[in-house]
Amino acid sequence: MTEIETGQNSEYNRKISDETKDLSVKQSACIAPDASKRNRVKLFLSLLSLGLSMFVTALDVLIVGTIIDTVCTSFGDYTKSGWIVTGYSLPNALFSLLWGRLSAVLGPRISVISCIILFETGSLISALAKSMNMLISGRVIAGVGGSGLQTLSLVIGCQLVNEKSRPLVLSLLNCTFAVASIVGPFLGGAFTTHVTWRWCFYINLPIGGLAIAIFIFFYNPEGADLLEKGSQTFKKLLSYRRANLSLKQLLDQLLFGFDIVSFVLFTAGWLLFLLALTFGGQTHPWKSGIVISFIIVGVLLIALSLIYDFRLFDHIKTMDTFRPLLSWHLMSQRAILNANFTGFFSTIAYNVQMIYSVQFFQLVYGFSAWKAGLHLIPILVSTVVFSIASGVIIKKTGHIKPLLVFGSAMGVLGSGLMILLNNTSTKHTQIGVLILPGVALGFVLPAALITCHVQLDRTSPSYGADMLETTSVNALLKSLGTTVGSILSTMVFSTSLHNKMKNSNILFEVSGELDSIASYRLDHFDGPRSEMGCMLNDSIRNTFWMALGSSVVAFLCSLLVSRRKVSM
Repeated sequence: MTEIETGQNSEYNRKISDETKDLSVKQSACIAPDASKRNRVKLFLSLLSLGLSMFVTALDVLIVGTIIDTVCTSFGDYTKSGWIVTGYSLPNALFSLLWGRLSAVLGPRISVISCIILFETGSLISALAKSMNMLISGRVIAGVGGSGLQTLSLVIGCQLVNEKSRPLVLSLLNCTFAVASIVGPFLGGAFTTHVTWRWCFYINLPIGGLAIAIFIFFYNPEGADLLEKGSQTFKKLLSYRRANLSLKQLLDQLLFGFDIVSFVLFTAGWLLFLLALTFGGQTHPWKSGIVISFIIVGVLLIALSLIYDFRLFDHIKTMDTFRPLLSWHLMSQRAILNANFTGFFSTIAYNVQMIYSVQFFQLVYGFSAWKAGLHLIPILVSTVVFSIASGVIIKKTGHIKPLLVFGSAMGVLGSGLMILLNNTSTKHTQIGVLILPGVALGFVLPAALITCHVQLDRTSPSYGADMLETTSVNALLKSLGTTVGSILSTMVFSTSLHNKMKNSNILFEVSGELDSIASYRLDHFDGPRSEMGCMLNDSIRNTFWMALGSSVVAFLCSLLVSRRKVSM
């Protein structure tokens, strides 16, 4: 075995472990009382670049929701409307694990820069799109880049500070999603009304450009010049080329270094499963062969990917240093598993509540996207305030589980109160019921990730790789929660409304798709308490019942996490 091959195969654990431990020591000075002003500024600007990166990826999803009808009208194609969102959200979720592995090989700096370039390229293609297919292609590219930004921002944010300060940093980074949730509908409505929908994608360019500029100049934990590091990387690549690596060695890196088999199985499985949920009851009946086949094959592929990683990978890998994307020794830990499930089901509930709160005010009350977005201010403010509060409390006390349980309990209570939102509710009710869902997510998201981190053995040689993997899995499940929540809630709403339409003489010429229903409602608005208003209200309430069920599962999972505290 050559020296080059050995160095390549062991790079994953060594590079990430050493880098994480070095960063924990070096960057902890940035938050100490005697830290230099220069280090504090660098830390702040580094976190600012990460926050901008997460903000622009979240904004990309939320701003697009307000322009679907306009875009479809522009291209004269409503049949692919769902892929404007799904084309971004699916790769955004599924590439989370792979970006974690790529960052271990390329390093955090090159990985983040690559993600921003991919995201900006996809945004530019979408902005310049001449057809629906071109737009969707741009959305897929942006989704791949956005996936890496969301994952790596959390990873690097954790590395920049010591363990005690991570909860506060994670809370601040997670606030970007809440801010984007209110800014997105506002900007989308403003651009569509006063300029053009294409600016919903153009706006990503300056924000992403600013993020990459700040990151390049101020993220430098190893104290090396960017050109020097680039030169070293180039020399390393040349040395690998001169080593004349065999085809087998390259295949080993692909098959085991990146665990490409599991990634392909996992991605294909989720794609088929979510497509089945998208088609079912919409373009195809639930009992149709294609829907049933997609569900069965999708579930089987996901199961095969887990069996491959958990049981087969270690027996067939060619080097001991290779790791699967999902390792059994981490995923089998009850605390890590239940913390991730708490975040997953909480994200599903929150996403359903966000989407259908807007739909409630638009479809039932006939508000514009701009005015409907104003009603999200309570959930935005509560998410931001209590996300920061949870980070401060964890930093001061070290306790995590009480906040996780409290947040998930508030999620159950908040989801129950959301059911009170109907076409007869007062303005006070419309404001009050949107507070607790924000409280819930503000407490749950940072606590769920920190719970995973404190389960890891800091003395282990694989600590850095373990932290990277748990963070990637957390980001994966959060993104999947957003995607699954969106698709399932649309399925529940459309199915419910379709069943109600069968017993009504109105809407007979309208399909059960949300876009056509929204257009019809806008042209034939007859008040929130009309027959049509009542059908829409009841159908939206069913999505809130779904959110309640998801919140209950999240609460039960939170009860099973460990009581381990953050090191003080």
